[in-house]
Amino acid sequence: MIQIKSRERSSILKNLKTGLVPRVGIRHIQVGRAREIKSIICDLQDIEQGGTCFRIVIGDYGSGKTFFLSLLKEIAHQKNICVCSASLTPGKRLYSSSNHSRALYTEMVRQLSTKLKPNGNALQTIIEKYLSNTSQNHFDEKLNRLTDFTLGFDFIKVLKAYKIGFDQGNNDQTSAALKWFRGEYTSKIEAKQDLGIRTIISDENYYDALKVLAAFLLSVGYSGLLICLDEMVNLLRISHAVTRKNNYEQFLVMLNDTMQENTASIGFFISGTPEFLTDERRGLYAYEALKSRLEENEFLQDGMFDDKHPVIRLQPLSKEDIFNLVKKVGSVYEADPSVQIKVDDSIIGRYLEHCSAKLGAQLLLSPRTVIRSYLNLRDAIKANPAASIDSLLGQTVVQPDVDPMLAAPDLPAEDQDLADFKLQG
Repeated sequence: MIQIKSRERSSILKNLKTGLVPRVGIRHIQVGRAREIKSIICDLQDIEQGGTCFRIVIGDYGSGKTFFLSLLKEIAHQKNICVCSASLTPGKRLYSSSNHSRALYTEMVRQLSTKLKPNGNALQTIIEKYLSNTSQNHFDEKLNRLTDFTLGFDFIKVLKAYKIGFDQGNNDQTSAALKWFRGEYTSKIEAKQDLGIRTIISDENYYDALKVLAAFLLSVGYSGLLICLDEMVNLLRISHAVTRKNNYEQFLVMLNDTMQENTASIGFFISGTPEFLTDERRGLYAYEALKSRLEENEFLQDGMFDDKHPVIRLQPLSKEDIFNLVKKVGSVYEADPSVQIKVDDSIIGRYLEHCSAKLGAQLLLSPRTVIRSYLNLRDAIKANPAASIDSLLGQTVVQPDVDPMLAAPDLPAEDQDLADFKLQG
């Protein structure tokens, strides 16, 4: 029987039942991707040794990009690497003049996670653990390296304000400092009143804030910072050409910084669809400087894998992988002693035959639906042990996964200048 904590099991099943990727315990249901996993472990080792990495995970909807990033996050935690995670939306972007980049930064910092805080909101714990064991002299000496970074002096000032508030039990001051670290101030006047500092984290400097945050995490004993950005296809959907180009220029800055190792112990893993990468009108390939850096090895044939290239293409899971995935999810389900009825391989095979008949070729791109329906089937078997499997399968509804973003999202204000544009006949 699989060895898994009750709370971890509950979290995995709860997320899978609602079609979400679990935040914890994802290693229990990982299948396939051996080459890709080996390459990302090497990337994390580079971060541990003071290096950098930049990877773009490309795959169709349903190929497992979000799952892959979650597995990466779990492996990073085991290596004492902190992880910032966020998904791009029309209101969260790499570049903006309307606080959308600051909103992305705020989300990343709120989702900052460690091995002991895998669900995010770890920054406060990290800071307070460090401050509670640090004298003023050691504080100044250890954080001196932060002054090499833009925002470094400001970061130290706010950290000192946090320490004073922490030592004096002044919750208002520690909350204000945490608000600054999270990029939640929108007014320099308000930050000056609360903290005596004239600088705030904004659209213009949020990337500098990420770099100084990474340096701080190194100073307090972590092995580095990994930044995972999902749903990058939202950049492709920006209708305003100048706004889209500005976002790709910021993308290029991050890529160049990591490739040339202008910073240390920081890595980026970014996911998107094939169109996000190769569309030469609106995708990354539309920006020549990015295309020249990201074009894939033309000598590799289908199925081959270049473990040094920034692009990792995720192929759909095979039928064998889907079978093993369902089997592993079943093992997690049966880890609870209250589950008396066990399901053998033959029943899993019959279930997947039923799914294949309903989905056809879409079976390999619909693991989310397959797993959700399988858990519903297991719950039905548990609630009604006398029911016929064939009868239950006949009632099982399985539909292909559909990208919810196929419907065009509402345009933010900065993109609406051309929304009503019409050609006059």
